[in-house]
Amino acid sequence: MKYRQAIRNTPFWLALLTLLIMGLKSSPTGQLYSGADKLYHWLGFATLIFTAHLAFPRIKLTTLCIGAVFCAASVELLQLLSVDREASLDDMIVNLVGILTGLGAAKLLPKQAEPPQRRRTEGATRKRRRRRVEAERSVEEMS
Repeated sequence: MKYRQAIRNTPFWLALLTLLIMGLKSSPTGQLYSGADKLYHWLGFATLIFTAHLAFPRIKLTTLCIGAVFCAASVELLQLLSVDREASLDDMIVNLVGILTGLGAAKLLPKQAEPPQRRRTEGATRKRRRRRVEAERSVEEMS
């Protein structure tokens, strides 16, 4: 079970790590064309929120959204501390659009059924009852 959970969580942790590295490294990312950084912001945060929903399906989407907005704002504010980087309101707006895109994609996913809880079998219950009765008898015999 833990193996499946680790597999399910891996895309989220990779997306978060990539966002943090790209957002906080000292020099800006090379761009394919002028303004491509907006595409990177949008795609990064859409991927982050979508993979977060896959990794943690029990967490409400509003909670994921608040966490992603906090992450986006933190990255932009931390860029103020860098000499080579600068925070941008335009980048933050594109981050928010990416978060909303990821939320929309997550809402399109079909709801997954909760795994069924294991039920005790009748045989296991009988065995426990028999052991308890035998233990009570041995205690009575000893006294």
